[in-house]
Amino acid sequence: MPQPEEPMGTKTQFALAAYMLSAFVAIFYFLIKLWPLMTSGAPEQTDFLWGTITLPLELRLFLIAAVAGALGAYVHLATSFADYAGNQRLAASWTWWYLLRPLIGMALAEIVYLAIRGGLFNAGATGAANFISPYGVAAITAFTGLFSRQATDKLSEVFETLFRTEQKVQRKDPLLSATPNPPR
Repeated sequence: MPQPEEPMGTKTQFALAAYMLSAFVAIFYFLIKLWPLMTSGAPEQTDFLWGTITLPLELRLFLIAAVAGALGAYVHLATSFADYAGNQRLAASWTWWYLLRPLIGMALAEIVYLAIRGGLFNAGATGAANFISPYGVAAITAFTGLFSRQATDKLSEVFETLFRTEQKVQRKDPLLSATPNPPR
């Protein structure tokens, strides 16, 4: 019979809530500051708290993908936190999940963004970045962060299909080979 999990302490819950509130503010700050004002593809200057930075559209789209991925992951973690805290079932063992979720969403969103950009557009050709909507980039990558488990499963399925071998490769040390269902 599984042991009941240790409940998350009140101080930890308040610390996580403060972290989530600051993450929310930071995500929106960066999303607003990174959003391109022009679609000409020319580098734009943006005033951040620490100074003015000039960013080309390609870099803005890359950063928007990461921030939007964090936003999607944030929605997932905030909903989970509210549900479990509200039902007094928040377990201490999930603290790291809540802390790392936005970073996982960012990383996964970048992978999806790079895969889509690499497969659909050639940025080196005739200014293709001019035709890419920041709204589309933000939407796809935010959904990737929000549904990161499903996105990871789909990427795994695509990769297994693309790189399927006819025969199982026998390796001397099976620990170094890929497992069909890696732990999450």
